[in-house]
Amino acid sequence: MYEIHGEEKRTVVAFDRIPDLIKQATIVAEDAEFYTHSGINFRGISRAFVNDFLNQKLVEGGSSITQQLIKNAYLTREKTFSRKIKEAILAVEMERKYSKNEILNFYLNQISYGSNSYGIEAASLSYFGKHVWELNATEAAYLAALPKAPSYYSPYGPHADELKTRAGYILNRMRDYKYISDHDYEAAKKET
Repeated sequence: MYEIHGEEKRTVVAFDRIPDLIKQATIVAEDAEFYTHSGINFRGISRAFVNDFLNQKLVEGGSSITQQLIKNAYLTREKTFSRKIKEAILAVEMERKYSKNEILNFYLNQISYGSNSYGIEAASLSYFGKHVWELNATEAAYLAALPKAPSYYSPYGPHADELKTRAGYILNRMRDYKYISDHDYEAAKKET
């Protein structure tokens, strides 16, 4: 059901085939203001700048979903201020050219979820053995947790407890943003 490109497993999925739960979990995990900014999440960048300044090095992202897409698809992964400036300029240009839904679809089909799975469908098949449109809220939260640090949060590695904590945080944010009800949140927390 998936194509292998070199070492990458990827299947592109149409936006309308990706459940809202996946889209919402990704947005609350990566860029809660995604639908209201123009490609740059200034609140996230401000928070990251303060943390980077206090640590005297680049330690935190703060990038919008659009910026992450640009970084992963077009730029190197180096952590420099010049790359961040290029990323921001290209993100604003992308936002002018494409709709928010198109950008989110590009992102969900492009990013790494670890285990050589690129894109949400490959990740869904790799980790849960089912198509993305068959996932529940808990599974959506776990997949949305992975792109922040796919190797670190791998369910097969030593940080599975941190993955569970991050997925719980995402479920909590989904409830806070009214994407899931209190009842659905409590049920999702009980799933293993």
